[in-house]
Order: sequence, then structure tokens, then C-alpha cells
Amino acid sequence: MNDNYKDYNIIPIGDHCAISLILGELEIRKKSYPFDWIVNVEQINESNIMYNIDIIQNMRIENVSNIVNMYIGNAFDNDKINKNNNIWFPHDDGNITEIFEKYERRFKRLYEDVTKKNIFILLTRRYYIDEKNFNKIMKTLLIHNKESIIVFISGINHMYFEDKKYERVIFKYIFYDASQAFTYDFDTFRPNIKIFLQELLL
Repeated sequence: MNDNYKDYNIIPIGDHCAISLILGELEIRKKSYPFDWIVNVEQINESNIMYNIDIIQNMRIENVSNIVNMYIGNAFDNDKINKNNNIWFPHDDGNITEIFEKYERRFKRLYEDVTKKNIFILLTRRYYIDEKNFNKIMKTLLIHNKESIIVFISGINHMYFEDKKYERVIFKYIFYDASQAFTYDFDTFRPNIKIFLQELLL
């Protein structure tokens, strides 16, 4: 790890699995969290990030089971899609009880780790997070530890990050060509994300 970040824990906040995959490829993924392998079913132009932020805001250790039940819902009766929140679990297979228990462990880990010195990584393709919502994200994620930072990578530019008031945020615009859909995602977008994270973190 880069000496600046060697003491940091890394937590992906969404909105899809690319960050967890890339962290694994870079050999710096040490823990599993609940937002690692899920995606909004409308993948390119929608996002689950604000939904995930609301969960973090309302998360308490005593309501983890309720959160898991709400988050997963009846997804595994419906092609792994929870129709109530549009969360898709494409990477999860096996016994439903084991899946629920796995997510309980991950949410408990998130609850325990959210107050540590963290790098929270957010990724969107063509979903725009307006400034009001990003301020909500900052308030939710950065309030617990004054050394935590947010790394936000997006395939659409967010011009408000030119304002230097976002001193605990690293924003990276990596263009996403939606006309090429997932061909561009795998051939260009993800390799560019990997280069950026490698240069930032290693």
C-alpha cells in the first residue's frame, strides 16, 4: 500500500462489483462488505449508492437482521432481484439461509468498521449524484473519523468537485461510453479504473 494509506481500511459503497474485483486483482481487498457484489438492475444509468447510504445512516447492531431481510427481500425467488429496491445479487448462489447469514456478517462488519480510518470507494457509470446528495454521502461516511476519505469514480463528470471545499474527497472522472454498453465497461472503463486505483493506493 501507498504509505499515505497503509493504515486505512477500504470499504466499497457501490454501485457494482468492479471495485471489489479490482481490489482483489491488486491484492488489497482484505474484507468482504455488503455492497461488494450487488448492483441496481438498471445498471448503467441508475445506482444503488443513495439506497446504501440510507441503510448506513439507519444501521444499528440490533437491527442488522431486519436490514438484511429488507435488503435481500425475496430476491432469490425472482432471478436474484429484489423487486422492492431493484437490487440484483448476480454473484450469490447456494443455500438461501447461508446467503442471509453471509450478509448479516457483512453488515455487522460494516457497522464495526465504519468508524475506523477508512477509504470509502464509490463508483458509478452514467449516474449523476447531485451536490445535495453528495453532501449527504459525506455527512454519513465522514462523520465518524476525521481521517477517513471518500474516493468517488464516475463515468460522468461532476463539476462541483472543482470547488476545493471537498478536501476529504478524491474525485476521478473516467469517461464511460454508454453507446458501447458493457463492451466498453470491460475493455476500457474497468482497466482505466484499475490504473487509477493502482496509482492512488499502491
